[in-house]
Amino acid sequence: MAFLSRSILALSMALLSCNAIAQKQCDVELRHGLIITDDVIRIVDKGQTRVQINNNNQLFIRGYWVDLSTDESKVLEQFSNGIRQTVPELVDLATDGVNLGLSAIEHVVEGMSDKEPEVLKTQLQYVERALMDKFKRGDDFFFIAPQSLSQIDDFFTKEISQKIHSAVHGSLGAILMSLGDAFKSREGNIEDRMNDMGQRMDIITKEIDKSLQKKAHQLELKASEYCECLNSLDITESRLQAIVPGMTDFDLVQIKS
Repeated sequence: MAFLSRSILALSMALLSCNAIAQKQCDVELRHGLIITDDVIRIVDKGQTRVQINNNNQLFIRGYWVDLSTDESKVLEQFSNGIRQTVPELVDLATDGVNLGLSAIEHVVEGMSDKEPEVLKTQLQYVERALMDKFKRGDDFFFIAPQSLSQIDDFFTKEISQKIHSAVHGSLGAILMSLGDAFKSREGNIEDRMNDMGQRMDIITKEIDKSLQKKAHQLELKASEYCECLNSLDITESRLQAIVPGMTDFDLVQIKS
């Protein structure tokens, strides 16, 4: 969890180089993964770097350097800047807050029992892995997997939500079993105590669902907001492909509508 909670500054110029129109809807797909650092952009396919851009002006395809003229280098720079002005902010938005929600679950569950149930650790690892398979960031890099940006909301409201529900309710059973003997030694009705705990866990999951729905809505708006940016990026990519035909093998941005 600590890995995802590392914060880095978002790119403040993300919307300044394109006309962002939140009302316009478009179906945008990233067909390859992207790894972005301060100096390098990598277009990744099946775990391998296929295209690499160094310092916005040096191009490698399948490990081979591509010699570009000054004018051609300007097109490469536009393409590189277009990626940097969209992807990192989407990754930031996707990862921010989710890890805090997972940490909150841990703290609540630990407060109900002397130790965190093993089932919770396992389930939360599944949640974190699912998130990191799609979006990842570290101190010096951003990663986004191939995916349809118009379906980001489904990823949070369905897949991540379902995994978190499994984690919470799975750990509830483990907690009730571990606390059974302790309840028996105390005054009060055991069934009422267990019902109360079940209600508390339900409240937790409902609050998490609200948080995920909010996150999904934010990402949906951002993807829509970036529609013009991504259209512009797709046009620049087409210009670059005309200059360097080898780039067509790793077409990154696809606008479906």
